[in-house]
Amino acid sequence: MTATLVPPPVRHAGRLAMVALARAEARLLLRSPLLWGGMVLSLALCTAWGWTTMQTWETFAQDAGMSSIVLAGALLLAGHLAASRDRRARAESLETVPTTAARRGVGLLALVLVAGAAGASVCLAGLLLMLPAWPVGQFDPWVLLVTVVVPATGAALGIVVGRWLPAMAAGPLTMIAVAIVLASLPVLSTGADSVVWHLFPVPSAPWETGAERPTGWHLVYLLAVLAAVVASLWLKHRRLIAVSVILAATVTSGIATNQQVRATPAVIDAATDDALTGPAVLACEVYGGVRYCALPHYAGWIPLWQEAVEPVVRNLPAAAQRPTVRQLGSSDDGRPLVPGAPEIVTSTRWGRHGRWAEDSRTRMTVAYTTAATGLFRRGPGAFNYEASRCSGAGQHRTVVALWLLAQALPDGAQRLADGGLTLGRVRHDPADAQAATALLTRPHDEVAAFLSAHWTQIMDPAGTALTPLGVTTKPPTIPTADEPAASGTSGQPRICR
Repeated sequence: MTATLVPPPVRHAGRLAMVALARAEARLLLRSPLLWGGMVLSLALCTAWGWTTMQTWETFAQDAGMSSIVLAGALLLAGHLAASRDRRARAESLETVPTTAARRGVGLLALVLVAGAAGASVCLAGLLLMLPAWPVGQFDPWVLLVTVVVPATGAALGIVVGRWLPAMAAGPLTMIAVAIVLASLPVLSTGADSVVWHLFPVPSAPWETGAERPTGWHLVYLLAVLAAVVASLWLKHRRLIAVSVILAATVTSGIATNQQVRATPAVIDAATDDALTGPAVLACEVYGGVRYCALPHYAGWIPLWQEAVEPVVRNLPAAAQRPTVRQLGSSDDGRPLVPGAPEIVTSTRWGRHGRWAEDSRTRMTVAYTTAATGLFRRGPGAFNYEASRCSGAGQHRTVVALWLLAQALPDGAQRLADGGLTLGRVRHDPADAQAATALLTRPHDEVAAFLSAHWTQIMDPAGTALTPLGVTTKPPTIPTADEPAASGTSGQPRICR
């Protein structure tokens, strides 16, 4: 008598196979050059785009979001290769795996989780590469989660295409088609309140620094798109469930997009803008007699402004006014914080490395020098560089401004001697530069003591207070009537008063 032993059936064998397949696919993806190549390229782009300027949370979110689209493209290709592996020519078939095709599709969704983790890792690495600097501005967690959802959506789309179109060319062609659609969205948009504008994966920058953005609704829209893509895997196997999820995701994405459009103001009045960047919301600190006023969450940049301003302040006499340093948003009405008090302005951009950081410091040092010597005053039209230009040629305070600037800049003395030192919006003549060079040859304490004793006279545009120090430049005739801010005759700038 012959007995045949039959092993007992293994319960839940299909589920165990699905879990095993998910683990295997995740391990394969973690060894894939497409994943690591995409991560390296994405991180390199995110770092390069933010290399020249100090980062804010808004600009970092934009850079990280755009680089996550690149990572999503690489993961789309990886997802397509994984999903079509068992159906490509001469590939090992997975039909012998003890589970259904639907569950094999679920197992492939492990790639979506790995993709999301890869996006989060690139975002975190981009932040760490900025150390010791750190983004300033208002932190918005919802907009950073875009870097997780976008790569996950790319991997999911690759899986869906791989299950429906296993041909090798389908993956690259899908990636190209998606790239064309994404590139066309900004072109087809008619403005910030356009529906098409809000369909782009990376949310746009706020209309004003600190303005609220519907980034939470935008994240809901992206999650709805991801849900619709994932549900497409079951159109062959669980059609009713898949169609229901796709319809629900479509409705959700429509509601989320509509909420984004409604939250974006079509008309921006001055009062609304002033509530975000006006004097009432500025965070002001005083160091060395200088008042620094930053926008909300931007006080971390005040030390950078101090580096540009303090070299000038050290050589100002006690009687000299110390202009305020004020940060502006995207608009400027030209009105100073305190009527009649001197001030300079800066924006929400500042150089981060090398010549970019040096350029930002130099521009602020020049602006502070001309404001401290009365050569430039803020007023209506101050935002217009050409309209606010003036000539300080021949004025003795122009010589003092050049003397101060030559000592405040690391290479200021050499640039003054070479004729390459400028005062920004204030024009000067070679004779002014020669007089400032002559002042530099005198003992510093002698010049500083003279400036302290005669500062009020030096600030007179028509005065000749520096004559005892050998300055022989002759100030121009200063008109008594106010002149418009436009240029004078023959294209020459107006005289600084």
